[in-house]
Amino acid sequence: MKQKIFLIYIILTIIFNSYIFATINFDDIYSPNVGVYNLENMEMIYGKNENEIISFASITKVMTAIVAIENIENINDTVIVDYSKIDGKVDIELVTAGIYDGQSLTYYDLLATMLVPSGADSAEYLANIIFDSEEIFIQKMNDKAEEIGMNNTSFSNVTGLDDEENYSTINDLAKMMKYALDNEYLKEIMSLRSYTTTDNSITVSSSISNATTRYGINIEYIIGGKTGTTGDAGLCLASFSEDDGVELLAIVTGTSMYSNTMYSVIDSENIYEKVINSYSNQNIVSVGEELYQVPCICTKQESIKILSKEDIAIYTDVIDKDAIKIEYDGMDTLDYTVKQGENIGKVKVYYKDKLIRELDIILDEKLEFSLIKWIDINIENIIIFIGMIVIFISTITLIYKKKNIKNRS
Repeated sequence: MKQKIFLIYIILTIIFNSYIFATINFDDIYSPNVGVYNLENMEMIYGKNENEIISFASITKVMTAIVAIENIENINDTVIVDYSKIDGKVDIELVTAGIYDGQSLTYYDLLATMLVPSGADSAEYLANIIFDSEEIFIQKMNDKAEEIGMNNTSFSNVTGLDDEENYSTINDLAKMMKYALDNEYLKEIMSLRSYTTTDNSITVSSSISNATTRYGINIEYIIGGKTGTTGDAGLCLASFSEDDGVELLAIVTGTSMYSNTMYSVIDSENIYEKVINSYSNQNIVSVGEELYQVPCICTKQESIKILSKEDIAIYTDVIDKDAIKIEYDGMDTLDYTVKQGENIGKVKVYYKDKLIRELDIILDEKLEFSLIKWIDINIENIIIFIGMIVIFISTITLIYKKKNIKNRS
C-alpha cells in the first residue's frame, strides 16, 4: 500500500512540475529552420535546426542594405540612375522595383525599393555605384558578417540568388537582423507596408503585405521584416514584433515555395502569438527587496541592508525562483569611517547563470560610532595597552625609589 501511495506521489509530482515549468508548444510550426529571440539580449526563446547551414534567399538584401547605408555619406543625397551599370545583371526571375534610366532617386529611395518589395534592381544598383564594383561590395558584405560574428555565413551575391557560396544559419541571420534593426533607417524601412519614391514615379508594396493579401492571411503581430523565396531556400521570413516593451525577432526558412500556403508568414504570426500570450516582463527582483546584508563593526548599526532601488524584470513565461542568484562584490564589513554617500561595492543579479543587472551600491545612511562596541572589539588590545602603561609607571616608580634610597645613603 505504501509503495502505491509513493508511486502516485511521484507521478503527481512529475505532472505538477511539468505543468509549472511547461514551455510553449511549437509543434505546429511548419518551417524546418526556426529561431525566435528576445532582441534586447538575443536570448533564444525557441530554436529548431538553428545552426544548420541553409540558403536564405532575399534575406541576403538585409546585409546589402547594411553595407550600403554604412558607406553612404548622406542617405538623402540624390543620384541619377544610370541603368547601364546593371543592365543584364538582374536575373529575370527576380522581383524588381522598376527603377529606370535617368530617374532621380535618393539613397533612401533605393534602400526602400530594395527592402520593401525586395527589388533586385535596386540592390544591384546600390552595389554597383557605391564601390563601382559588385565584387568589392560582396567582399564588404563578408567583412561585415565576420565583424558581427556571423561565423557560419558566406555571401556570393547581393540579391540572394541560390548559390552554394551564399549560405548562413538561423543564428547568424539573427545577428545580422539585430545589427540592421539597431539602425533607425533600416528598421523604419523594414516596417513600411508601402513606399512611394520622392519623385512620385514608383509606388511599391511590401513583400509581407503582398503575401498576406495574396493568401488572405491576417497579420496582427508582425511589425515588419524581410521575406525571401527561392527553390533552395524555400519560403523565408526574418521579421520582428514587440510585446510589453520587448522587441522580438523570428526567423523561419525552408518550407516549399511551391506550396499553396505562405507558411513563412503563418509560422511567424503563430510564433509571435504563442510567445506574446505566454510571456511577459516578470520581476526577479522588486523595488525595496533586500538583496544582501553587510555587517558593521564599531557602529550602532549591526548591519546595513542593501535594498533594490528598482524592479529588475526578465521577459519569460515562468519564473524559476531557484535560478535567481544575487552576488555581492564589495566591502566585507563597514565601520564608522565609511561615509554616507560612499560607493561600497556592487550587486550582480543573475538568472539561470546569466548576468541580468549590475548595480552600484551607495551607502544611504550615516554609520554612528559606538564606543561600547569599539571597546568590546578592542578589549584585548586595551588590556595590553593598560598593562603596558601600568608596567611603565611601575618601572619608573621603582627606579625613582631606588634613586632616592641611594641619594639618602
